[in-house]
Amino acid sequence: MASSAIPFFFPAIKLDDGWYGDGSIRMMAPCSPAIHLGARRILAISNHHQTDGSEEVNPTSATYPPPAQIAGRLVQSMFLDDLDRDEWNLKRLNRLTRQLPASQCEGLRPVELVVVRPSCDLGRLAHEFEPRLPALFRHMTRGLGSRKTNSSALLSLLMFQKDYVERLMEIGKDDADRNADRVARLLEGTNSQQPTSGG
Repeated sequence: MASSAIPFFFPAIKLDDGWYGDGSIRMMAPCSPAIHLGARRILAISNHHQTDGSEEVNPTSATYPPPAQIAGRLVQSMFLDDLDRDEWNLKRLNRLTRQLPASQCEGLRPVELVVVRPSCDLGRLAHEFEPRLPALFRHMTRGLGSRKTNSSALLSLLMFQKDYVERLMEIGKDDADRNADRVARLLEGTNSQQPTSGG
């Protein structure tokens, strides 16, 4: 389900007689297609960092939030929050399915879900790399107020420069190593309701 054809920023792709963009725009339940195809275990990779409560959730400037920050929140609600809601709903349905008698569970089954998240805020990371952007792109993002907020979800989805991508790959490898046991338990079918989010 990975895609990058974000409307207005990247072109849609023509397949046969139709044009296709980022499917998550209308995908309110990202896990639903896999579940309807019969999946009993799902590994979801999110790029939404989940704070532990000690981090500032909505970094802002002292003045009115700049367009870059507002756009970042819209991007998060469009592309990232749906998986969080889907995870919460699936955990709730799993609890219900396990509590109901088998005779009342027709069409229902527990589905194990493990969500692997980045160990750091990718918006903050993108903000650190912003000064290295090509001049024209940097001028555009600063016109939106990217320097007036210390986190930019929008920038993190649009930045593809080599050093930033290499840093993302390093973080991804470290996070994969950190979550290897959770993923192995899921694939082996021994996950048994381990926490489905974090790290």
